[in-house]
Amino acid sequence: MRLLFLSLLLCLLQGASAPALGQSRQVPDWVVPVLRLVSTTHVEPTTGVVLSSGGLVLVPADFASPGDEIIVLDGGNDIIRHGRPARLERAFPELGLEVLRVDGLHRAAAPVAPASPDDGSALRLRAFPPAEQIAEGAPPVNAETSVSVSPESGVPTLATDAPLPNVTGPLLDACGNLAGLSLAGGVQSLAATPATQYRWPAALRSVLIELQLPVTGTPCSAAAIAADEGPATAVDEDEAPASEIEPPASQPVPPETTEAVTEGPKEELTPPETSPGEPRIDTLPPIERDVGEDGATPQPAIDERPARTWPWLVAGLVLLAGGAFLYRLRRDGRPESTPGHVGPPVDGGSAVEATGEDSEKPWTPPDSRLVLRGELANGQPFEAAVAVSENAINVEIGRGNSDLTIDSASVSRRHARLNGTRDALTLTDLGSSNGSTINGVPCLEGEIMYLEPGDVIVLGDACFGVTIEAAAGTGRSA
Repeated sequence: MRLLFLSLLLCLLQGASAPALGQSRQVPDWVVPVLRLVSTTHVEPTTGVVLSSGGLVLVPADFASPGDEIIVLDGGNDIIRHGRPARLERAFPELGLEVLRVDGLHRAAAPVAPASPDDGSALRLRAFPPAEQIAEGAPPVNAETSVSVSPESGVPTLATDAPLPNVTGPLLDACGNLAGLSLAGGVQSLAATPATQYRWPAALRSVLIELQLPVTGTPCSAAAIAADEGPATAVDEDEAPASEIEPPASQPVPPETTEAVTEGPKEELTPPETSPGEPRIDTLPPIERDVGEDGATPQPAIDERPARTWPWLVAGLVLLAGGAFLYRLRRDGRPESTPGHVGPPVDGGSAVEATGEDSEKPWTPPDSRLVLRGELANGQPFEAAVAVSENAINVEIGRGNSDLTIDSASVSRRHARLNGTRDALTLTDLGSSNGSTINGVPCLEGEIMYLEPGDVIVLGDACFGVTIEAAAGTGRSA
């Protein structure tokens, strides 16, 4: 079911984000967009680096966890045709990196530079932008900087006069080698921040060695840098196609066309003579040229828009049908759950799933306390608690007659609901007036958001954390 929601979300973004998520000439073939399904309406993107043709992709260490639904887009936005499922293969917490295994991904590995960049050498960041910019149709990030190497430590740092955005992505040297990796600190943004971390070739090569993969990069000499400047200029010209259009636009009308106009009736020459300030007819789109030649009144552009929306509508219906079909296949082929299983949802299941004899029990006696501890905007601390069963939590937070009461005018009478188990606890906004956020991420009405240990929840002006305490008083973060 979650795959179906992901398909619909990408379908809605496809018209705006196709230039950004599709395989762009601005990023190498070994750079891929990676998506993590946060909820039924939120997708968190990052930039992955292909380490082997067998489908190993390098991402930040805090991006994926076991059980997350991860999708790698392989050459397009269509989740059904180009989405490759991925799972966590190997973690390198000491380096802040982890490796995903992507089924069906066959791309050449990134050429890792054999040595750290020299002092003063130029690097270019090629990455996919944050989710907000992707939804607006922003192109991939293409930013330049230079390296400064400390003579004492020999550790590369980036020049302070050319900071890079806080996004995850590879740093390329002038020869196209992977000379470093930018790791976004916190939420990705196009603004520079000191929280961004960088990993240099030594760390990247150690990952390859642990995975028993070859290092394919080559030294980037001064001659190679000079030779690489030519193709780079050609790419810039491709990105600015106006230079290719100028020669045809500046050419005069062909002789045979001029003769035909000269021999034609005099009234046919009147429109060009009476509008010398208008653009040349050969630079206009074909439909406007035909209308001008026929003398018909141009039709408003809005008349053409309904026809152009039909392909997107058909594509959306196809994705909807395909997602529903895949969901049914996955549901029918899902193995039977083991008795007594309780955990996070599987393929769109509910937050609490119990099979066997436990599923027949209508009620489970409380064995724990769910506690909210925090403070209001004026600094006043508060605490609210309720007895729950750690395997069957379903409580309501609000200002009025709720299970957990927060005495603040900014909190709605029925503000939010906590549901699930100790190990898979969710929060849902119930249509509150002032909204709910988790670590600064807004929660839409009815949206199911999973909580992690240490999450900061804000309802109105009440900021708090959630803990579940056993009957003996020992605590454990929800």
